[in-house]
Amino acid sequence: MQDCQKAHRGKIAVVTGASGGIGAAICAKLNAEGARVIALDRQDGPGSTGIDRRIVDIANTAALQDTVAQIAADYGRIDIWVNNAGFLERRAALDITRDGWGKSIDVNLTAAFFGAQAAARVMKDSGGGSIVNLSSYAGLKARPNCAHYAAAKAAIAHLTSCLAIEWGPLNIRVNAIAPGYIETPMSAWMHADPEQKAIYLGRTPLGRMGQPTEIADSVSFLASDAAGYITGHVLGVDGGIGRS
Repeated sequence: MQDCQKAHRGKIAVVTGASGGIGAAICAKLNAEGARVIALDRQDGPGSTGIDRRIVDIANTAALQDTVAQIAADYGRIDIWVNNAGFLERRAALDITRDGWGKSIDVNLTAAFFGAQAAARVMKDSGGGSIVNLSSYAGLKARPNCAHYAAAKAAIAHLTSCLAIEWGPLNIRVNAIAPGYIETPMSAWMHADPEQKAIYLGRTPLGRMGQPTEIADSVSFLASDAAGYITGHVLGVDGGIGRS
């Protein structure tokens, strides 16, 4: 049986949106399992042994590509790439602005594609790798007041399948996680509206919100050799709400 504490020993892993709740948990998990983690975010995060933190606005494609090139120069390869960075604005569809729409697509979709592309160019020259995208339950099942976010996350789910087909021959696996309601700053709106929180949790078969560590565990699995025959899959980690 694989020793999960050594699942990523010696691997080079890059995580975007690394200072937030889920991103920080992913970095900690991969680091604990032996990976050398490069954490990307617009702002610095908490210091951790074994984590190389770099500040970059991933919505700036040129800056993102330059950062990936520098990582490749510093470490010689990239084994794991996690597209975790996200932007959620709760707004009725009638009130979504062009700026709000653009930011959602830029951060949630465009940056994820160009990040994966840059990582894959490095991976193909070093024998392959694993890319894990963060989609969302909202991208698989319609919900109100976040049409721009949901559209981008739905696109991520389909993009995952497209990239898996194209990059499989390069020994690059591409999968996605579709989280449900997770206890992070991004879900603070639920705590501010107990009535809405009760409604959403009432639709979740497990009856609770998920924890960032539960998403991190799933990301780690999909990135590991234990998932070596899995690609193009979108894994719902949502307490069952995606099936309710």
